[in-house]
Amino acid sequence: MADYSFLENRGVIVADTAATRAQVEAEFRAVFGEDMPTDPATPQGQLITRITEERDAIARNNAELANQINPALSGGVFLDSLMALTGGRRRSSVRSLIVGAVLGGVPGTNVPAGSIAETQQGEQFQIVTTVVLDASGGGTANLRALQDGEIIVPPGGLSTVASSVLGWESITNPAAAIPGRREENDVLLRRRRAQTLALQTTSINEAIVARLYDIEGVRSCYYLENYADVDQTIDGIPLRKHSIWACVEGGTDQEVAQALFETKTVGGGYNGAVVVAVPDPINGRLYEVKFDRPTEVILLVRVTVRESTLDVQQLIPDLVMNYVDGDIDGDVSFVVGSDVSTFEIASAINQQEASIFVKKVELSVVGSGVWSSDSMDINPNQIARTQRSSIQVVIA
Repeated sequence: MADYSFLENRGVIVADTAATRAQVEAEFRAVFGEDMPTDPATPQGQLITRITEERDAIARNNAELANQINPALSGGVFLDSLMALTGGRRRSSVRSLIVGAVLGGVPGTNVPAGSIAETQQGEQFQIVTTVVLDASGGGTANLRALQDGEIIVPPGGLSTVASSVLGWESITNPAAAIPGRREENDVLLRRRRAQTLALQTTSINEAIVARLYDIEGVRSCYYLENYADVDQTIDGIPLRKHSIWACVEGGTDQEVAQALFETKTVGGGYNGAVVVAVPDPINGRLYEVKFDRPTEVILLVRVTVRESTLDVQQLIPDLVMNYVDGDIDGDVSFVVGSDVSTFEIASAINQQEASIFVKKVELSVVGSGVWSSDSMDINPNQIARTQRSSIQVVIA
């Protein structure tokens, strides 16, 4: 019977292919003699290689299963279970929503729920509840995207009637769509699990940050504390004595304020431009909770690559956006207070497609007209932003 060997001295269980091959060679020599050649170029050597590959595949499968207890490597239901140990959960997918779309057509027309309208880019939205056009031929409806994920629709972007409803002639959206999101993948969940390990505690800084990251919609934050008995400026942010400061991306103001109020050390103060009144659960007294929202730094990205057989003009913007959205393992930028590194962008491209030869990555703040291959400094109260259409690819 095969004896599978594993390397586990660094915490990650890996199949030991060299030990497996040595075992197979020993089995062959025990049957055919110690002087039998086992070089991979010989017929018996090729057979040994094949048997080694089969055993190694089983060992790798076992190692992958064993590694599911490791939070840094687990995935799927195993990662969900580890997340639940600290009170967390995987964020489900949400479809984009358009509120208050204006319908037009023949008065009295019945537009049933599920009727389809399209955006200028071809994304489809369906009416949530049945609408009857009034005497002037108008009506309003809420529409939800047919596909999960972050579908961006600007005001006026919903303009085409796609369903054959007699009497329904037009549609438009005065307000932008509320973007949805995809289901949180394993990479994002592993990262957020590390950020929310102190979810079941209070008062300490780790607990405050964990509660912020547990809020639905919060993607990143930057947190500071001034525990001294004097006012101080820390990382360029003025802080009152014995106070905290948080700059939060995402989540509603009320949710962020509630999380800070419930986890902050009693008696500590707040800093920030956003002020929310939070009631005390015991006596109902209102307390002013303060925090900040990040200022956006809009960036253009220019990637210079060597000529390739791949369609790099289409591929590279997708690879860069995977990094921008935090969908790949490794360090993240484009979050609150995090500098943007051109080296990391280049590394992220090669991490996903090793055959692309990246010569240079440059950044430019929109409107500045200045390009630089240096890292872009981002302050604690700022966040870098870019979009796919802002990524240029130069072949040289």
